[in-house]
Amino acid sequence: MTASKFLFFKKSGFLVSVLFVGLLSNCMQKELEEPEYGWFDFAVSDLDTAHNLIDLSFLNEDLAGESGFVTVQDGHFEDGNGKRIKFFGDNMTFSACFPEKELATVLAARLAKMGMNVIRFHHMDMRSAPDGIWDESLVKFDPAQLEKLDWFIYQLKLNGIYSNLNLHVSRIYPGLDYDLNQFNFGKTIDNFYRPYIEMQKEYARDLLTHRNSYTGKTYLEEPAVAFIEINNENSLLSNWRLLPRLNREHKAGLDAQWTDWLKENSSGRGRPDLFKIIDGYDNQASPEHKKLLWSFLVETEMAYAKEMTGYVRDELGARALIADSQASYSGVAGVYREATYSDFIDMHAYWEHPRFPGESWSRTNWLIRNSSMVTDKSAGTLRSFGQHRVAGMPLTISEYDHPAPNFFCAEMYPMLNSVAAFQDWDGIYHFDANGPYNEGRINGFFTSAGHPLKQIFIPVGAVMFRMETIRAGENRVQLYLPENAVLDQLAGSAQQVRLHSSNMAAIWKNAGAPDGLTLLYPTEVNMSGNEVRLSESVAEPEGPWTSETGELIWDNRDSVNAVFTVNAAAVKAAVGYIGGKNIELGNMMLAMDSTTYNWAAVTLAALDGGSIENSAAILLVAAGRVENTNMGWNGEKTTVGGDWGEAPSRAEGIPAKITLSNAGKFKLYALDPDGNRMNEIPVRRDGDQWSFTIGAQHKTLWYLLER
Repeated sequence: MTASKFLFFKKSGFLVSVLFVGLLSNCMQKELEEPEYGWFDFAVSDLDTAHNLIDLSFLNEDLAGESGFVTVQDGHFEDGNGKRIKFFGDNMTFSACFPEKELATVLAARLAKMGMNVIRFHHMDMRSAPDGIWDESLVKFDPAQLEKLDWFIYQLKLNGIYSNLNLHVSRIYPGLDYDLNQFNFGKTIDNFYRPYIEMQKEYARDLLTHRNSYTGKTYLEEPAVAFIEINNENSLLSNWRLLPRLNREHKAGLDAQWTDWLKENSSGRGRPDLFKIIDGYDNQASPEHKKLLWSFLVETEMAYAKEMTGYVRDELGARALIADSQASYSGVAGVYREATYSDFIDMHAYWEHPRFPGESWSRTNWLIRNSSMVTDKSAGTLRSFGQHRVAGMPLTISEYDHPAPNFFCAEMYPMLNSVAAFQDWDGIYHFDANGPYNEGRINGFFTSAGHPLKQIFIPVGAVMFRMETIRAGENRVQLYLPENAVLDQLAGSAQQVRLHSSNMAAIWKNAGAPDGLTLLYPTEVNMSGNEVRLSESVAEPEGPWTSETGELIWDNRDSVNAVFTVNAAAVKAAVGYIGGKNIELGNMMLAMDSTTYNWAAVTLAALDGGSIENSAAILLVAAGRVENTNMGWNGEKTTVGGDWGEAPSRAEGIPAKITLSNAGKFKLYALDPDGNRMNEIPVRRDGDQWSFTIGAQHKTLWYLLER
């Protein structure tokens, strides 16, 4: 080779190197492209059942109840093989309980795919077909409706999904002509009025002894029917203040029982008037009469619970687990009732439930406060559950929602399911999964159909709760609540015992419980001891609420900067006002750009339950607001009245940079609304760190990290 040729080769090589470095530099610049903020169409299919990487149906049994009936052991649910089982599911109400065969088959597969394993059948008893179980007489079941119910429960069973059958929910008994909403559906009255009690027994017998033609078993014999609820959100004491407003017939029935009870339980002279005691409770009733009142009401309510649970469990022979009603109904007496006669404790809660200033359940005249629970300094809805949990009994939450069109619905599953896992609770049901399906728009306050945030966070919730990726606390703080203290606790905070309201928060507070206790330690009630007190003293933290495991932190000291985080091996989450902040969660760094509200929920969940460093498939969900096209908000953003807008639903893209350390090589994909891969997103490596950006430019709310 001549010298001139060698010199030319060296120069050419240098030129090639320069060009290569330049191209690499341009590539790196592209990888570091700024994340974009904006809105885009994002309509989720409610009926997609395709098997892809977000399919969590493997969590379910091949057949629900295949190993036998669910039982209770050491305060938790076990399947027939003696293995602990947690329940995560949804509610079906009214006509949704009776889908056509093809739809039922798809719904069951869809629920299993998303990671759910239980459905609660609710409000079946209010209307005639096609919205309810009755024929036109409202006395007998409609055969076609029973056929649809049978098929749906059978399809759920085939997908490893258990059923929860509610008995009385909203049946309107004869003679109910009240203007008071509190007595709707016979609430309170059917705890003492004999004709209504007998009607409840007839309904229970007719439904539970019905033989499902597809399974060949009655609902009493069917192990896939895991739960039976006697009377939804219903108790005698919850409406104690309103008893003087009963109609003549119902008042006479209760008064007769009062007279008979006094003969056995009052040593005083004369016969005090029950309704006058209530009317004059605050300034006229004597301590002796107040004690008589509470003793009578508690004993009457307990007698009802004993009779109805005994009828279903003993006379009918049900092997499913039974709850009388939700423990918060009757407050401290409700806890006592459920601890005595039920197999598990059940609760309900809604963050920012809509209010109706005029007609109840008006479709146009309603309001919401439209706030984020992450800012609440009393732990929002999450505090009450453990305040009613009883030691040695499982706890389920059979209704829960952050109703639309609240801006902050994305916080629901990350906050509830992580706290439920830490508290070691046993069941969570969203409310609800009603149609219409596949309309591509949010259809109302509660349904997950058409609501992107109530769909895409379900797998995250399943990983958090069912896969036990978040450690349960071990140091349980108990409220000692001896049975003989129930009456005194009722008298001490009677004004807080009313429909949908409990006095248990006051009892815990008076015993010294700080507001953040539910984030610090698992909590429960111990119905023993000699006095009402906490098992140990717990001080209110000066800083953020941090779980004893260190995995959950809730910093709500400053509402405009409130953040809730999860830092576990398989799950990372940052929820709240995270815009403009750098948030470190172990080996994950999240840097979100500032946005209009600076609010978002960002979660990273290993779909196989492994660690973020090693999992083969990791689901990233990043969301803020969603709403329908042209949603008709008022100026205060507290209602849209009847103007819910049109399809498609639209989503706010969350602009952020995410960096993972020691995570190994992976590919990142934007997912379409059904969870299928779309475009691959560049990932940049810098030593042992891997970084990428997300945002509105990808037109998605979820992503998949795949190894």
